[in-house]
Amino acid sequence: MKEFRHIVIVSSLYLPHLGGVEQFTQSLAKSLAVECKVTVLCLNTESIPQDTRDGRLTVQYLPCYSMFCGRLPIPRPITGNLLRSFFQSNQVDFAIIQTRLYPLSFQAARILSEKKIPFILIEHGTGHIQFGKGFMNRLWKLYEHGITFGLKRYCKNYYGVSQASLDWLQHFGISGKGVIHNGVNPVDFQELQPFFREKYNIPSQAILIVFAGRILKEKGILDLLQAFYQIDSDNVHLFIAGAGDMELLDSWRVNSHIHILGQISHSELLSLFAESQIFCLPTTYPEGLPTVILEAGFSGIPVITVDSGGIRDVIFDDITGLFVESGSPEQLRIKLELLIRNSSERQRLGSNLQNLIQKEFIWPEIIKNIKSLW
Repeated sequence: MKEFRHIVIVSSLYLPHLGGVEQFTQSLAKSLAVECKVTVLCLNTESIPQDTRDGRLTVQYLPCYSMFCGRLPIPRPITGNLLRSFFQSNQVDFAIIQTRLYPLSFQAARILSEKKIPFILIEHGTGHIQFGKGFMNRLWKLYEHGITFGLKRYCKNYYGVSQASLDWLQHFGISGKGVIHNGVNPVDFQELQPFFREKYNIPSQAILIVFAGRILKEKGILDLLQAFYQIDSDNVHLFIAGAGDMELLDSWRVNSHIHILGQISHSELLSLFAESQIFCLPTTYPEGLPTVILEAGFSGIPVITVDSGGIRDVIFDDITGLFVESGSPEQLRIKLELLIRNSSERQRLGSNLQNLIQKEFIWPEIIKNIKSLW
């Protein structure tokens, strides 16, 4: 196994921009930085004033524009030159590109190929992103197929964050080489200080349901709200953590049992999980392998979600969680009420999921698998 001194991760989106790929990239970078120098090259979607450095980990923010409702950051003309200059002035032993979707991925793959620097690409998608408008959806499909066609000229080594992501690559005529799962870092769950019950004056016996993710219709947030509204209990509270289309939630703010937190820090989210009894993500988004499901599972919380994408790699119906049909608030209500009323069922599902996460989805083990690729 070859030892590297400098690894570069190219990811168009990075924290504090909220999303699963961003959290995956940070966790990957921090885990690799335990043993070598790591540089993350990302686009500056959040107007960060300067690059950041934490020990062996450096995050370099590159200039960009934003398109497709903020989902497609486009490098500015100067960014290509900055990227090429970086690889010319730094000795890089290995690189990892996150997802096919972005122009920065294409630029990086071309430069890495020209300089003969070994690299892989990790696919996170499991389907075309939907925008709710036929024209936008068709335009996005044309764009995605076009950029993937160009990327295939330079990148030969593809992996998926889940089996579903690996299968999705075949849609573009790409045979992936394996799965590099998302994961959690056990250290992140140490010394948490839960405070949400106290802050919102919620009694200890109350049931807390959590949704965490970008606030988009595709994430199923409206289905969850409609299901929650139909639950006849004063002993249940719903916490919603995440940023996005916050106007979707405006009419629900008057409900004293619905707590809309907006974007919160990672440690705050893990503290919320430590106090909660149910996690719900009724998403229709083409998920790779959602970090929040893994984090909820590591916390021992039962998960209600949908049978799609990379979720299938970790949630097995009635074993490690419960599946509902997407777009069915009534079915979601039934499953929520089942867990609300049955503490032993919550314990069974949460414990099964926790055991699976601790065994197969923690970053120290994932890094061992990645290093075997070198």
